[in-house]
Amino acid sequence: MGETRVLVCGYGIFGRLHAAAWREVAGVRLLVADPAGAGRERALAEGVAAGDIAATAADLIARADIVDVVAPPDEHLPLALAALAAGRPVLLEKPAVRSVAEAQLLAARLGNVPLQVGHVLRAHPLTRRATAILRAGGIGRLVAMEGDFRGWKRMRADSSIIENDGVHFLDLMRHFAGAPAAAVDARAMHRLGGARADDIRIDLAYPGGVAGELRLGVVAGGETEDPFLPGAVTDKRLRLVGDGGVLVIDFNRNRLTHGTARYDASPGGWTPTVTSLTEEQALGATPVRLLADSFRVFLDAIAGRGAVLCDAQEGAVEMAGLLTAIDRALARPANPFIPVRENAA
Repeated sequence: MGETRVLVCGYGIFGRLHAAAWREVAGVRLLVADPAGAGRERALAEGVAAGDIAATAADLIARADIVDVVAPPDEHLPLALAALAAGRPVLLEKPAVRSVAEAQLLAARLGNVPLQVGHVLRAHPLTRRATAILRAGGIGRLVAMEGDFRGWKRMRADSSIIENDGVHFLDLMRHFAGAPAAAVDARAMHRLGGARADDIRIDLAYPGGVAGELRLGVVAGGETEDPFLPGAVTDKRLRLVGDGGVLVIDFNRNRLTHGTARYDASPGGWTPTVTSLTEEQALGATPVRLLADSFRVFLDAIAGRGAVLCDAQEGAVEMAGLLTAIDRALARPANPFIPVRENAA
């Protein structure tokens, strides 16, 4: 089998991370396109051949077998469309697109060319483990999902907290629910008094009566150094609640907690009886390994040996619709608080 030439578009923090992951995949040759001279210099210093580096993707797409888009979000769609027009499979970092119109255009141009959206937490071994437990009835019927993706982490100028962080857990909630959200509400707070929201709560309703809740922001701080962004201290915990137990995935600590319980009706409502409580650790689940595993899934899909990790329908079309609905919810006036004094005896 010959080498696979992968064009990495964008060589900033995450472009370099993608390049490191591709180096873990056998038979890959890296090409790099970055309009910034500093990015091209880094690529050269990190072993990419000078002839495989260019300022624009257009200069290298014809030579590539795969196009990996890790550029700023506004460049995602044009780069993806250029690659698709050349018949090149596309890895598209999140947020895949910036609007429903962009998502529809991407889907219309897709044809039979494979495209995978970079929701890398689907590749986490604990996501796969939790999926297996859930499908086997290990927590009973899924009734709720609660996500906490907050911490001391830089707010990006080119994408919102929801687009940068929230999409990861919104994608996982859709994955575990087995269907897209049917309705949403959201509230944004400006705890630090800035122009952009720094604390966000999103409530979601899924088919079958499954509820979702997601908290995002920077002011709550975190407990663990973020493996994807050194120096940031964050929490990344997703709780799956069933009528017979819970699963808690801590993606920063690579730990899965599985508890089961029986609920007996009582005069006060319900009396839970804990029947088991276990923990599992996923060793070596680093960002580079997760990305490399997701790339291998994509290579298998290109070869016809399976599906992509997250397709354009779920990662672009459905996600764009959900983000638009969240924006509409955030634009509505918040429900006023009920004054306590008026109800005091």
